[in-house]
Amino acid sequence: MAQAGSAKMPNSENKGTLDLHIDELIAEGESTDFGSRTQERRQKARIREPFPARIWGVDSGDLPFNADAVVDNISSTGLYLKTPIAVGNGREVKLIVHLLSGPASGVTASVQGRVLRSEVQADGKCGLAIHNYQTSVPYKISRHA
Repeated sequence: MAQAGSAKMPNSENKGTLDLHIDELIAEGESTDFGSRTQERRQKARIREPFPARIWGVDSGDLPFNADAVVDNISSTGLYLKTPIAVGNGREVKLIVHLLSGPASGVTASVQGRVLRSEVQADGKCGLAIHNYQTSVPYKISRHA
């Protein structure tokens, strides 16, 4: 098991996958009970942070769209986000996700995926569960004050 603080940044040369090293971020023996569930059923651990994103594709009305979104959680195989656009199950979408590690640093990931679940939220936004099948980390974010 990796020591705290030794998690590696995704390799920008490997354009086909995104290895977030999530398993290394969870301490050995640490509970993966998140919220009201008694046990995490997913095989891949998730990072639960509000990452900003941009999503585009074809909406439920067969119209092209692009919109700002917020990623609620992300793993090496999928993500869940909220967007103002309703997108049907099975639709292909593309995203740019800003994986921020601070106010001025991080990486940006390009994700292509398919909507597995679409659900209207109480606030009127649409929650999308997306299986990512192609990911690349094209560049690092570096903001200067």
